[in-house]
Amino acid sequence: MNVSKSKDLIAVLIAALWIACIVIGTVGSHVVAMVLGVGLMFLHLILGVAKNGVVSKKFLIYPILIWAVLWIVSFVLSGYYADLFANTAPTFTILGFHPSFAPTIFLYWIGGQLTLNLGHYLLQDEWLSEKDWEDFCAEVRTLEEVK
Repeated sequence: MNVSKSKDLIAVLIAALWIACIVIGTVGSHVVAMVLGVGLMFLHLILGVAKNGVVSKKFLIYPILIWAVLWIVSFVLSGYYADLFANTAPTFTILGFHPSFAPTIFLYWIGGQLTLNLGHYLLQDEWLSEKDWEDFCAEVRTLEEVK
């Protein structure tokens, strides 16, 4: 996926999502704001993994898209259980966690970290190959010589 021609649009979308997250969260729609925040981070990840303006489709599908789905499901489930048990104590826990906090722990935190780390490990050359690293180091050495 080529994003080199879309960088300006992505930057505008990032700014709009920041504003939307702040406004929507301030008026009390926290779950919606958090889901929009996933879109915001998704766009940052797309820009971050692009090599010469191109994002690897493998890297886009796994881990980035799977990570985004995990976070969205986590936020929606957390919001659902928070509303379900508002002003009452739940009659059960999920491995000791309040039902509204369990999705945050298992999907957002652990699932998100494992997905991104495993995806980076499995597709590390898609992200930063040894040749790309050597080219970067050579460019830095060139810049240091100019000083």
